[in-house]
Amino acid sequence: MGVFPLSKEIVLPKVLYVPNLNCTLISMAKLLKHTNCFAMVTDTICVLQDRFTRTMIGAGEERDGVYYFTDIVSANSNKAVFGSDQALWHQRLGHPSSSVFSSLDLFSQSSVSASSSPCDVCFRAKQTREVFFDSLNKTTECFSLIHVDVWGLDRVPSSCGAVYFLTIVDDFSRAVWTYLLLEKSEVKKVLPEFLAYTKKQFNKPVRSVRSDNGSEFMVLSSFFRSKGIVHQTSCVATPQQNGRVERKHRHILYVARSLLFQSHLPVKFWGEAILTAAYLINRTAIHNGRTPSEILHGAKPDYNQLKVFGSACYTHRASRDKDKFGERSRLCVFVGYPFGKKGWKVYDINKKEFIISRDVVFREDVFPYVEPEIVSSPSSPTVVCDDYWMVLPVDTES
Repeated sequence: MGVFPLSKEIVLPKVLYVPNLNCTLISMAKLLKHTNCFAMVTDTICVLQDRFTRTMIGAGEERDGVYYFTDIVSANSNKAVFGSDQALWHQRLGHPSSSVFSSLDLFSQSSVSASSSPCDVCFRAKQTREVFFDSLNKTTECFSLIHVDVWGLDRVPSSCGAVYFLTIVDDFSRAVWTYLLLEKSEVKKVLPEFLAYTKKQFNKPVRSVRSDNGSEFMVLSSFFRSKGIVHQTSCVATPQQNGRVERKHRHILYVARSLLFQSHLPVKFWGEAILTAAYLINRTAIHNGRTPSEILHGAKPDYNQLKVFGSACYTHRASRDKDKFGERSRLCVFVGYPFGKKGWKVYDINKKEFIISRDVVFREDVFPYVEPEIVSSPSSPTVVCDDYWMVLPVDTES
């Protein structure tokens, strides 16, 4: 047995050589298994497509009960696609390190090791600091201990007016949640809501909460006692005792800066970058060989919806927002993944409003704020909603 290069990147293992056979005979089951693509079969044609990007790999015509493939294009299937589009996936996933890539089932180690040098954005966004060592006490299940902390005050308010964000880290899964805050006192409302969320959605009540001695957390002491939750606080001027969330803040800011640097979006979009960073971290950061999302939900995360933050996209216009000869789409910038909605969050450059839509066409190699001529002069904002998309107006003065 040997191997057979079907294309530059697709190599089939365990291949037999038959001297009298004048063609390459391929088992469809083996092909699908070893290339991670899928097939669309009719009575006349068989089309092979990449499982994740839906790019066509090859097509064969049926003759005498056999599908004849005249050519297989350069492989775009699963791990092979990453070899040719490494920079694109690096941007989609928020500029993670090569070690994160090599740990994900989606990508092969060989393709990662071939180009493991960080890009310019990585150099600008990341800087090494002294690490804090973990406590020897380890949790054994999700939500037995969560770490919480507030970051801010930022000198530039986000697009929604927030100047702080709350970070919550589950000690066991390393899953992270972020909440944008107008002021620290909002922690008193947000944190109890999160505790109710974990109990209802995961059937796992939080047992312990670890924080610093900030007043936004100490005011909840009586609430914690009433719920039977142990509130652990760090010693004064000893942030190392809450090192888990301190390091997670650093990780979130690394990714958020990378997203803003690559897209050249104004700083006021730091809130969208923070929320997107947490979303990507839950799907890339590895803990015990699995992503936080997989540990929480028991299934591998879906990467099909990932797009390059800050790239250009076009959303479908509502029927009542256009005339017979008007434009059928509006130029926007992709800025995140809305919680609880099957769609993408985009920003309309002209009308200066956020839209959540499922009807979006992306141009991931174009960044409107890098190419000023693409960004038209803004018009007055208009709020339009229908069954397919939701508009979230923002303050044009921010």
